[in-house]
Amino acid sequence: MDRSWYLRFTVVILAIAAAWLALWPSLDGLADEGEEFAMPAPQWVRDVFPGRINPGLDIKGGLRLSYEVEVDEYIRDRRDRYSEQMVRQIGVLIGVLDDDDVDSASRDQIADVQERITVQRVGGRGIRVTFENQEDRDLFDNQWLSDHFPDLRRSGAEGLRVDLTMREDRLEDLRKTAVEQAVRTVSDRIDTMGLREATVIGRETEGDLIVEVPGATEEAFDTIREIIARTARLEFKVLDDEASYVADLDAETIEAAGLERRTESAPAGESRPQVATSYLVSTGEPCSETADEECIDPRERLQTFIESLEMPDDHQLIVSRLSRSEDSEVDERDRDEESWRTYYVFRSTDVTGEDVADAAVTYDPNEGNRPVVSITFNSAGATKFEEMTGRNTKRRMAIVLDDRAESAPVIQTRIGGGRAQITLGSMLDYNKLLEEANQLVVVLRAGALPAPLRPANEQLIGPTLGRDSVKKGAMGAVVGVGLVIVFMFLYYQVAGLVADFMVLLNLLFLLSIMAAFEATLTLPGVAAIALTIGMAVDANVLITERIREELRQGKSTRSAVDQGFKRAFWSVFDSQVTTFIAGVVLFQYGTGPIKGFAVMLMIGIITSLFTGIFCSKVFFDWIVRGLKVERLRVG
Repeated sequence: MDRSWYLRFTVVILAIAAAWLALWPSLDGLADEGEEFAMPAPQWVRDVFPGRINPGLDIKGGLRLSYEVEVDEYIRDRRDRYSEQMVRQIGVLIGVLDDDDVDSASRDQIADVQERITVQRVGGRGIRVTFENQEDRDLFDNQWLSDHFPDLRRSGAEGLRVDLTMREDRLEDLRKTAVEQAVRTVSDRIDTMGLREATVIGRETEGDLIVEVPGATEEAFDTIREIIARTARLEFKVLDDEASYVADLDAETIEAAGLERRTESAPAGESRPQVATSYLVSTGEPCSETADEECIDPRERLQTFIESLEMPDDHQLIVSRLSRSEDSEVDERDRDEESWRTYYVFRSTDVTGEDVADAAVTYDPNEGNRPVVSITFNSAGATKFEEMTGRNTKRRMAIVLDDRAESAPVIQTRIGGGRAQITLGSMLDYNKLLEEANQLVVVLRAGALPAPLRPANEQLIGPTLGRDSVKKGAMGAVVGVGLVIVFMFLYYQVAGLVADFMVLLNLLFLLSIMAAFEATLTLPGVAAIALTIGMAVDANVLITERIREELRQGKSTRSAVDQGFKRAFWSVFDSQVTTFIAGVVLFQYGTGPIKGFAVMLMIGIITSLFTGIFCSKVFFDWIVRGLKVERLRVG
């Protein structure tokens, strides 16, 4: 035996050892509940090879959730951002702002711009810009619009008014982007929870996504539903406590809606330490699951009233839970009730959840060591947060999460260092507060959803059905492999034994690669494995038949083996490559189970080439050179 054979033999042995070690921990997990694998993997193997084959939903049972991505909300949110940027960019166009002031313009500078233009939101996609004089209007041309807002087009104009709308050719791209971002965000949240066996599938054309979570308990499912569907849109907005919008609302209309108006003192800047500002309050018992269908939560009552109001385009009312310490009018008899209040804030914001680099649960000693969420901004976010707090010292800033203000602390001084703290509901008990803080950390780390998710369908699949299905599928695969092995041995004899060993090696390598990449095993995957094993024999059949032809021509055993592998190589390679291309096409255009089948097929082709050409040549060389067999039995 030459040195090259020993080198190739070493490669095969090391590959077999590595494949077995990678697969070993997964065999325990694939065993039925209550049963223990006959050869449990040692702890050091589990530590070195952490990858596992994850049973799919059709095998293990679990939860299948379908959500519709509210793409129209994503488009409306994009339009709102454009309208805010429009004020600043037009400010530069008409000479009120400098280029350097676009991102850091103060409230007074923005007010100067708004004295000469008015930017309004129209419908779900439109923006209306109204100029105060013709000179400024003439500066607003199509070229400027194309340079600064390529997603918008002019839809109409009359006098000093210009109407803009989202371009139709961009709407489809925005829909696709919304679904892709939703899939990526939900996947990140699931990974953060440690549910690596779960799968997330997005369908851009339908505008929805599907989440499959094998196994888990009903309690875990409830947590998963909450975390997946939470938008987690974080914004920092400054309160306009000097405005009289709430104070000017009609008292009878407020009373008829079941609300009341209250007044409080609040700081309004360094020059005005205290001003009287009004807010709305809604109080009542929250609706329970058994409550009457007509029951309206106090928050829902307040939110419905806010949505019926017409307010300035650059302001909004947001709701917040009113704590017991704030609500001095709460009587001891009303402890079961909850109260919600409003904050009147500027709509635009400089700092959002996109500027958050990390989040963690910490404990505030000033609040009795209650859990809070500490966030760290990235470099750009830290700069914007410092500038924002510097411009609004001695004003209140609402920390808004999903259109609800979690708190509204007073900015005492410019805040540098890129850190902030979110104090959650004071009405919650400690354990509930800690659970909510942990969930918020998960969603903040993964990022906000680009648009809300609307539950469309939910299926709870029992594990018994999964076990029955996989047993039948596995039995079919075993029978198929067994018939192939028996046929190869009976028909090709010694060469058939080598082919049978290559089939087993192929199966080992295939499953170990699945474990290394933490792939999900589904019933279509089991079918692909059975098909791959059948196809893997094809390479050995071609090689063995070529060796038989060489032997019939009177060549020696060694020469016949060498020539058989050499001349059969391209036939084997071509047949496997064409099948691999078919797998690529299936993966590209297939969905769900079809993609799983395609992945398993492509992996199986790679392992088939390795075992059928490389490994089998090593064993044939050992037979004809190491054992010096003069007459090779090939059937």
